[in-house]
Amino acid sequence: MRIERALPLIGELRRYERGWLTPDIVAGLTVWALLVPEAIAYASVAGMPPEAGLYTALPAVVLYALFGTSRQLFVGPSSAVALLSFSTVAAVVGAGSEDFFVATSALALMVGAICVVAGLLRLGFVSNFLSKPILDGFIAGLALVIVVGQAPKLFGVEGVSGDFFEELWGLIRELGDTNGATFLVGAGSLALLFGLERFVPRLPGALAVVALSIVAVSVFDLEDEGVEIVGEIPTGLPELAFPSLGGGVWAALFGGAVGIVLVAYAESIAAAQKYAAKHGERVDADQEFVALGAANLGAGLFQGFTVDGSLSKTAAADEAGQRTQVANLVNAVLILLTILVLASLFENLAEATLGAVVIHAVWHLAVNLGLWRRLWTLQRVEFALAAVCAVGVMTIDVLPGLILAVTLSILALVYRVSRPRTAVLGLPPGVEPEDARMRDVADHPGDRTLPGLVVYRFDAELFFANANTFASEIERLVRDADPPVSMVLVDAEAITAIDLTAGDAVGELHARLAEKGVTLAFSRLRAHVREQMARTGLLDLIGEQNLYETTTAGVAAFAQRRR
Repeated sequence: MRIERALPLIGELRRYERGWLTPDIVAGLTVWALLVPEAIAYASVAGMPPEAGLYTALPAVVLYALFGTSRQLFVGPSSAVALLSFSTVAAVVGAGSEDFFVATSALALMVGAICVVAGLLRLGFVSNFLSKPILDGFIAGLALVIVVGQAPKLFGVEGVSGDFFEELWGLIRELGDTNGATFLVGAGSLALLFGLERFVPRLPGALAVVALSIVAVSVFDLEDEGVEIVGEIPTGLPELAFPSLGGGVWAALFGGAVGIVLVAYAESIAAAQKYAAKHGERVDADQEFVALGAANLGAGLFQGFTVDGSLSKTAAADEAGQRTQVANLVNAVLILLTILVLASLFENLAEATLGAVVIHAVWHLAVNLGLWRRLWTLQRVEFALAAVCAVGVMTIDVLPGLILAVTLSILALVYRVSRPRTAVLGLPPGVEPEDARMRDVADHPGDRTLPGLVVYRFDAELFFANANTFASEIERLVRDADPPVSMVLVDAEAITAIDLTAGDAVGELHARLAEKGVTLAFSRLRAHVREQMARTGLLDLIGEQNLYETTTAGVAAFAQRRR
């Protein structure tokens, strides 16, 4: 059992049913048809030679299948992490050089090592610190950056470097230099991709368009017309190699590697959990970290770039009937054949078609109006945070945009935990204190509060980040009450813990209220919270006589005391 926990595929193979083989083979073929052209295209996004996309995919697919706990998830090259990889490495080593290629593989190794360590330390929960709306905003901005970065290929112009708006303006200025043949190939490829997706969704559109592009370039000698092509793609497997870099380069890559880990893991675990829920299965978040790390380590050793889980390819495999990771082993065999035999077939592929493949792949991320409409309708604050993050990526570059995304997520989390939901409770009209549970007067405006009593509910753990909120709200309620308050009863059912800072704050609050003749009481304290209060001496300070099993009992005791 222990080896099955470390290598889940072994358990899957032991339980494998013969009837699963055909759908797994079909799913493997389906994803391979999507993967090959996109892997070559994403290599250019990462600043790597085209064959690096295939070198990246092979070990990533095999190692995730071996270590992963999701039956459906595909892990391999993706547009988002490819651009993150390029931005991280280009800030340290000049793009296009041999050192750049080596540093890109080193980054994949570093990402892999961080993921494996995080999984072994059971840090699978860290993805929760990157808010989904903020991550969506970051990915949307990233997708727009990718679109404008690939657009010059469609027109046969050089393009300029800079942020999103600088590159867009540079493209507009260069439109007069458009190569007609290149534009026909690029625009035609893009139109075909969207058309096939719309009218023949089951056809592997990217592979079909790539094949047509290769045929067109070869038959009509489009290279002579100024259409740039991919050029020679070597066949055969790469040498396994550990990158040889100075310590300063490794250190400079570390910050970007941590950021990539957060984005890659958040995207991967979200896709894995989505399809596990669909099929009534479960995934191990910590083991998924290890599996993602293994995939990146393999990609790095094969002279590739960083990888993560792909929702689109996972969805395609699921629709094709994938039952287990055997489908990705089939995919791996096909990738291997492509590397050994078929790679040279892509030499006459137009760069404009590659750009069209990338733009089509990220378009639904860049122009996801449904996402923005939903955020605007349901949560304006999340909309604003996502928009700020998207604009940040487009204006201050990808890595600073990633730092902004993480920072905004943490600040949003801190804001929420420091200002949890609270309520003042009252009684329904005509109901006596001993007869009913109390309700939030904000939700039930007709409910009444008892003169001289504030019943206050705090819906969160009480700790250092929100202790001042707890104390200041109670003091405000006491200060604003008319007639004056003689007792504050805290409904503590939702308080799951009280740390030392919060305990001190409650003690100081008790002292300030006592000076005003106000009693501080608690109801519905959890047993372990009562123990925490006892250990710190807070229970003795409050007094056992001011603790009640139920809120109703506390209100009834107050009412009886007033008679």
